[in-house]
Amino acid sequence: MITDELRLLPARAAQFIRRHRVHEDSAPETGFSVLDVLVHCAPVRGDAFVVFQLLSRRALPGSGILDRGALDDALGVLDSFAVTEDECTETFGPNWPDVIEHAVDAAALLHDRLRELGAASGTVDSRRRLAAWACARDAAWASGRIKSWYRAQDAAWERCHMDERTLREDERLCANLATAVRDAAAALAVADLVGSDDFTRSHFETLLEPWRLCSPGGASTRTRALHR
Repeated sequence: MITDELRLLPARAAQFIRRHRVHEDSAPETGFSVLDVLVHCAPVRGDAFVVFQLLSRRALPGSGILDRGALDDALGVLDSFAVTEDECTETFGPNWPDVIEHAVDAAALLHDRLRELGAASGTVDSRRRLAAWACARDAAWASGRIKSWYRAQDAAWERCHMDERTLREDERLCANLATAVRDAAAALAVADLVGSDDFTRSHFETLLEPWRLCSPGGASTRTRALHR
C-alpha cells in the first residue's frame, strides 16, 4: 500500500529545498544531501529511504551535498516524480509491499525503539546465513531482479546514512543489526521465488530469523510474507 505520506514526500522535499534557497541560482544554506532532505521532510522516517531508492533509478544527485550545479536537476526530478505501484515494482520487484513495510518498520524501530531490540548475533550460524543469502542472490539474478534485490536491502538499511549516524557507540551491535535488517529485506524481495532453483523455504526462513528474533514486530513480518 502506498500511503499519502510516501506519495507526497518528493513534493515536500522539493518545497523544503525551495524554501531554503537563498537566491534563485543558489543551493539551500543547509549543506544537506538529497537523502538528508528526504529524512528531514518525511513524517514517517522509513519513507525517506524508500523514496531515495525509488529516485535512484533517475538522474538524481545521490549522497553528495546539493550545490548549485545539482540543485536544478534535483528539483526537476522531485517535481516530476510520482510514487506509483509501477515505480515500486520496477524498483523493488513484485514483492514491493512487504519490502516497503519492512523498510518502514526497521527505520522506526532503529530510531525510536532501539532498546527494545534483542541481540541479533548468534541466532543463526554465519555459514548457514551466507549460504541462504547466496541462494537468494542467485534466485534474484536468474529472475532478472538482481538490481531490485539490492535496492530492497538498501531501503531497509541505507549505508550512507545508517553506518555514519546510527548505533556508532557499539560497532558490533551496528554490524549485527545491519545484517539482520538487510537479510530480512533480501528474503522478502524474493519471497515469490521460494522453491525455484536452489532457493528453498529453509533459506528464506534462515534469512528472516535474526530480525524476527531481535525485533518486536519481526514475527508478524515473517507471517505476512509466508502467507501472501
